[in-house]
Amino acid sequence: MENFLLALNVVLPIFLTMALGFYLKRLKMVDESSLNTMNKLVFRVFMSTLLFLNVYNIGDLSKLSIDNLKLLGYAFIIIFVIVFLAWLIYMPKVKEKKKLSVLIQGVYRGNFVLFGLAIVDSIYGKEGLATVSLLTIVVIPTFNVLAVIILEYYSGREISKLKLIKQVFKNPLIIATLLGIVFILLRINIPKPIYKTLSDISKISTPLAFIVLGAELQFGNMLKNVKYLISVNLLRLIVNPLITIGIGKLIGFQGIELVALLSMSACPTAVASYTMAKEMKADGDLAGEIVATTSMFSILTIFCWVLILKNMAWI
Repeated sequence: MENFLLALNVVLPIFLTMALGFYLKRLKMVDESSLNTMNKLVFRVFMSTLLFLNVYNIGDLSKLSIDNLKLLGYAFIIIFVIVFLAWLIYMPKVKEKKKLSVLIQGVYRGNFVLFGLAIVDSIYGKEGLATVSLLTIVVIPTFNVLAVIILEYYSGREISKLKLIKQVFKNPLIIATLLGIVFILLRINIPKPIYKTLSDISKISTPLAFIVLGAELQFGNMLKNVKYLISVNLLRLIVNPLITIGIGKLIGFQGIELVALLSMSACPTAVASYTMAKEMKADGDLAGEIVATTSMFSILTIFCWVLILKNMAWI
């Protein structure tokens, strides 16, 4: 019963906040224009501020333990394993390249910062956030760099290396991560009034992001893509965490480390993947449907993962 309540405590706040966003949209208190504005604010300002502070709060990178480096290395490698697996599955079956790139992105690229912080905070509290913040140094750049490369490669256009580099370094989350690392390496201390201001701003990010996500859930005409959506949801929400956590446990990760890996692999497909797919002329409709369905079903699957791992005494 205790494990059930813990799992419920992890997903219920996420579900209720997303439900609020969905309800606000039904009441017409928000529209597409205001949601687009809020979405930009969340990812360019609030979420970036949160990510910057989480990286900054890691402290001295030279004090990272062997276990920390092992976790970072594993996260980096397993992302490529999942990408390769998705490519192997979809490459022979999907002839439309713009669909293929979106499907691969849907499988490996999760809403890590948004869901990861919420999951770990629910289970381990603030002390667990350091491990997730550490992972963001590797995970966020890897997610985004691979997304740009995959979407550009299968766009049918001539690939420009300069454009690829520009796309990567224009990403607000990558900028925030790199800025946090620079502040650590240069040992820059943020004055207390500024730090408090940044901290207050960062607290807006998670609830507002879930409200926007709930309001933007659009299921539209999914019948034409139903077979793709079923496969992506299975790979994203079940197979990905099964591989990531299973191999991680065999390697020796436990407790907070496994929860960090869970939050990386079991969260729904990143909202930014929809925006990026549209901007890079991929199948934007399919990308949006993947975000919507994985966001909805992840509430159930995350609950099940937390319950199973807790009953197995892995976390």
